[in-house]
Amino acid sequence: MTHKIISFLSILLLSLPLVACSTDDSDVETPINPDNGEENSSSDGVAMISFTHAVPDGYEQEAEKRGSIVRIDYATRDYAEGTGAKRTNTAYVYLPYGYNESQRYNILYFVHGHYSTAASTFEDENGVVRKLLDQMIAHGDIDPMIVVTPSYNYGQPTPDYADADPYCRALPIELVNDLIPAVEGRYHTYAETTDREGIEISRSHRAIGGFSMGAVTTWYAFDETLNAFRYFMPVSGDCWSLGRFAGMNRPDDTAAYLAERVQQSPYVGTGFYIWAASGTNDSAYREILLQIEGMARLNNMFNTANMTFHQKEGARHEFRPIPEYLYNALPFFFPKSDE
Repeated sequence: MTHKIISFLSILLLSLPLVACSTDDSDVETPINPDNGEENSSSDGVAMISFTHAVPDGYEQEAEKRGSIVRIDYATRDYAEGTGAKRTNTAYVYLPYGYNESQRYNILYFVHGHYSTAASTFEDENGVVRKLLDQMIAHGDIDPMIVVTPSYNYGQPTPDYADADPYCRALPIELVNDLIPAVEGRYHTYAETTDREGIEISRSHRAIGGFSMGAVTTWYAFDETLNAFRYFMPVSGDCWSLGRFAGMNRPDDTAAYLAERVQQSPYVGTGFYIWAASGTNDSAYREILLQIEGMARLNNMFNTANMTFHQKEGARHEFRPIPEYLYNALPFFFPKSDE
């Protein structure tokens, strides 16, 4: 994917009000400029909303050179319920075809939604995500990279998805303390060491993303572990740092809180990038879009240098659009090198 396409995906998030969509999947409106009835744009003609590009034909098929999926069981602790009790968690790791220790690899940690598992991302829809990664690498869209799928579930999902909140909040801490050392101590990423210093130094080669409650987890990672990740990919879920659905219900308060968190870090400006997304028929479209709008009103902190919003026309709150979001986001995070 060329830099021209990547540039086209960038959008300008303005402070003008948006038309909110219904939480009913069947009734969603595209945000418009209430002053002129047209899609918001900047003075240089950059559209406020960008639509994702479709995954090319054939990318859902097996590539000639196939990556592998490895299961990792790692030691961790109970960070969610506060007991600190020792426990074991499971994650799955995609290794690109020809993985070898002579080169370093960028890495994405991608978190599932409610009722899914660490294995779901690589298993659902006949393994389409693994096939997509193989095809993107084969076609030169991205360099070979590693993708890890962890889980916030403590044995099984909570009966109600909202009750998973404390587990989602705990997962980024678990990643930094336990999973990143387990994975990046075993496989050759840009982390020279897997202590806190080594993880921070290598953060520009590390992304985190997730769908639905995985997006809630991603926002917690932005809030609490900004020093471990440079790139953030929340899909169809808002930030709950100020309470459940606070990103949607209190967008300005949430934006101010996140801005303060960034201000307290050394990463103000282009030290991070939020690539947010949702489908236009997704029940969580309103949740994330209202928050992004609130953040964009603080354009001295959040602007197109570090945040964009992307939508897939007609996509609903389900697994199927995830490959398209990944297809569009990954080359933005980790463009193909010239080597």
